[in-house]
Amino acid sequence: MSCHFQHHLNSSRTLCIHADLHLITFQDFWRDAAEQAVQISQLNEPVWALWEQDSYEFLVLLFAALQAGKQVLLPPNRVSDLENELSGQKIYFLKRLPLTADTPQSAFTFDDAFLSQAQVYFYTSGSTGQPKKIPRTLQQLFNEVCGLDSSFALPEQAVAIATVSHQHIYGLLFKLLWPLASGRSFYQSQVAFPEDAADIQKKIAHLNVPNYVISSPALLKRWTKDVVLQDCITVYSSGGKLDSGVRPFLNRPITEVFGSSETGGIAYRQADEALWMPFANVDIQTAAQQELAVKTNHAFSNEWILTGDKIELIEAGNPKSLFRLLGRLDRIIKLEEKRLSLDAVEAKIAELDAVQQCHALVYEKDHRQILAAVAVLSDEARLDLQQKGKAAFTAELKKRLAEKLESIAIPRQWRFLTQMPQNSQSKLNQQYLKSLFQPMHLPVVLAQQRQEEQIAYRLEFTPELACFQGHFPNFPIYPGVGQIGFIQYFAKQHWTDLLWCNGFEQLKFQDLIRPYQCADLSLSRKAHKVSFELKNQGKTVASGRLLFNVSDA
Repeated sequence: MSCHFQHHLNSSRTLCIHADLHLITFQDFWRDAAEQAVQISQLNEPVWALWEQDSYEFLVLLFAALQAGKQVLLPPNRVSDLENELSGQKIYFLKRLPLTADTPQSAFTFDDAFLSQAQVYFYTSGSTGQPKKIPRTLQQLFNEVCGLDSSFALPEQAVAIATVSHQHIYGLLFKLLWPLASGRSFYQSQVAFPEDAADIQKKIAHLNVPNYVISSPALLKRWTKDVVLQDCITVYSSGGKLDSGVRPFLNRPITEVFGSSETGGIAYRQADEALWMPFANVDIQTAAQQELAVKTNHAFSNEWILTGDKIELIEAGNPKSLFRLLGRLDRIIKLEEKRLSLDAVEAKIAELDAVQQCHALVYEKDHRQILAAVAVLSDEARLDLQQKGKAAFTAELKKRLAEKLESIAIPRQWRFLTQMPQNSQSKLNQQYLKSLFQPMHLPVVLAQQRQEEQIAYRLEFTPELACFQGHFPNFPIYPGVGQIGFIQYFAKQHWTDLLWCNGFEQLKFQDLIRPYQCADLSLSRKAHKVSFELKNQGKTVASGRLLFNVSDA
């Protein structure tokens, strides 16, 4: 199949399948993008941020801005702190502009000059620290799309269905740019649960086309055998290691993709513990300490890039050799003059029957480094924790670990959660996990789903939360004033024009929140009013409306 944006400019083939099953053609898309490009070209600012949850609208604005000669930032979120930081640099969020009656027609020309000058900036996930910007040209993104097309044989009519965001390079490439360059289609909306992917496949079954699902380890580990994929060729997974034993729960094969924002896709595999196969346009070699180095025409640099991953090459000296991942080199730490591997510490903790998942980290307190762990417990162990209390439970845990680890390698501080917190790209955020060992004023955000006028959080109320302290000593509960506090915080983070809360309507507190409980918070907005509902296992805990002062800007 030919792979080029230019080949499908005037095609009447379907590019986007709308949520209401309306079909949008390639020709329609390029017309929309060209019209927006004319309007955007009249804006003064050279750099614009793009955060748009509708995949079609996002793609229109991305290509329109690039055609208009603008540079585009793709931030990891649109919270108020980031928006304020960017506006301080005179970088604003782009949105679709109204057309005028005399908007002229323009045409896209994908010559070498345009492809090499069109600049997009991605942010790393921040999984190992603060996010950083990674530049890519449209030519480099196009090169990666061609590499995917050469490495994977997908049918010509395959439809992309994604559970991951197009704001991240993985979702952008697999869901949007690959179909755009190869003449395939994508389903407009991002889905949140395994059942949603299966439901969409049923919705589009009448089109008689195959599909592929773009997902993440965080979602795939929640799959059950009763969720059956239909007309699906394969499932792609990226963003972290896929747990062993997940594949049998799906009725279709899973292709794991290994890469990073800095390098783009590096390699793939299709079985647990299999060796990794480099992509068609990727060369690899090892540097000092067996560190993986990558060279490809789709990375931000044309030179060899060190990845921080330790590997074993099967054929030394062969740039296309299969390889085995051996862990992260930057997870080797020095603690009180002793070298420790955080990967090894996690592996030993995970051997305990009580622990289902673990993440070890080091944070600084009073100029000392503290080894800590965030752990997900089995149901039985979690019940044991609540009955014995954290101090007694942790003491027993450390006693069992003393048989596996030397004293210095046993974490001093612990947080026990029902699941590992994931950011919007389904990755662990190192900075957020470290914040759990600071004074805690907000419940732990385990997961979140954002839409323009709605947002949903999965929250966990750990006993370390400040609102539990002294309220009440023998029967701690999370007070209503504390609930209003974190609801205000999350609302203002999502809707940046909200200033302060100056009133309430229909407030109801219908049940108690105790330590170790989880709850689902949903927020929806209408003008200056934000409605909320907090539920625990389907039962409403609190609800009402908050009234805000709103910025005129």
